[in-house]
Amino acid sequence: MAPVPSDGLVAVARTALTAPDDLTATVLDAVVAALPELTADPALAELLRATVTDTVAIGLSVIGSGAALDEVHAPPAGLRMARRLAQQNVPLPVMLRAYRLGQAAFQQELVTQVADGQRTAAEVAAAARELLSTTFSFVDLVAEEAVLAYQQERDGWLQRRNAARFARVTALLAGSGPADADVEHALGYPLTATHLGAVLWSDGDAAGLDRQATALADALGCPRPPLMVLADGASAWVWFPGPHHGPAASALDAGTFAAFGEPAEGVAGFRSSHQQARRGQLVAAIARPVDRPAVTTPALLGPLQLLALEPAALADWVRSVLGDLARDDPDTGRLRDTLWSHLAAGGNATAAAQALHLHRNTVQYRLAKAERLRGRPVEDDRLAVEVALLACRVLGSALLTAPD
Repeated sequence: MAPVPSDGLVAVARTALTAPDDLTATVLDAVVAALPELTADPALAELLRATVTDTVAIGLSVIGSGAALDEVHAPPAGLRMARRLAQQNVPLPVMLRAYRLGQAAFQQELVTQVADGQRTAAEVAAAARELLSTTFSFVDLVAEEAVLAYQQERDGWLQRRNAARFARVTALLAGSGPADADVEHALGYPLTATHLGAVLWSDGDAAGLDRQATALADALGCPRPPLMVLADGASAWVWFPGPHHGPAASALDAGTFAAFGEPAEGVAGFRSSHQQARRGQLVAAIARPVDRPAVTTPALLGPLQLLALEPAALADWVRSVLGDLARDDPDTGRLRDTLWSHLAAGGNATAAAQALHLHRNTVQYRLAKAERLRGRPVEDDRLAVEVALLACRVLGSALLTAPD
């Protein structure tokens, strides 16, 4: 329920309601002066004018009659303007700022008129307080309806646009659709570029993945915006046009992950880089989020990419290769790290000790203990051991055996 306005405020509102053009022009001028982009499109400029006109009239009616605010609704023009802004990809804060600018101009003009009515300072102050309370509540209600209209239109528009893009992209990936200038124009993306395919996904939903794709494009130094389509409710397929720098994990929010392919050219590269990224996601998704690298690349996975063909079998295979060396506890983890460093150094214990900042005898002791836990010499199947250790380093506890 709106507060009961003072007689002076009611009188001013009723007078303004009989000839609202001057007040409407004042409010509209304040909005346009701060947000000229709202008048660049003639249709949007007309919607803005109608929204201000109708909103001012409703506001004056509320103040002049003391009507209950729960009976107030945004004017139809305001809802149409909100949907238009969503269609034109104008950020929501711009619309909200327009409402606040209009509110400030409306309040200032009415307080000035109250003060010009030969009233005491106490009467003017009381009227100002009542006006402030009423207009804040009124604008909050009207803006809330406009925000809902904006979000509904934006969600629907994004779904329609994504559905059309997804259909074209899947046809390209399957080789069943054209790859010509019309498709490039529809996608807004050059198919002749050098492409870096990626899959982005999160623990929550896909709501912020477009912003993450933009942040990655900036970190990669892409000359143009990326192409992104939502694959499902929590993941997106992205292509970054080259040239590129290395993928930057720091560009990702916590709980968001990216798997990349290798850069490749043309339509064939569009497909191959995407396929590599999909395989990388399949492997990385095996790991628990706490162990999963933020950015997965072919270079990081190495031969693990092949295991994407049957990711569910990876844990069993790793445990069969490592035996008790696959136990998930800190001591066994240090043994795996020591063995990895030893193999990476070509079997040179001295080089491994230097890399680990350990005494050579400590390395030798750990290597012997690792072999005992495994149950057979590493050299019996050294390549398999290296791949299994790589899998543990990349994917962590998801592949390991819980300690007793």
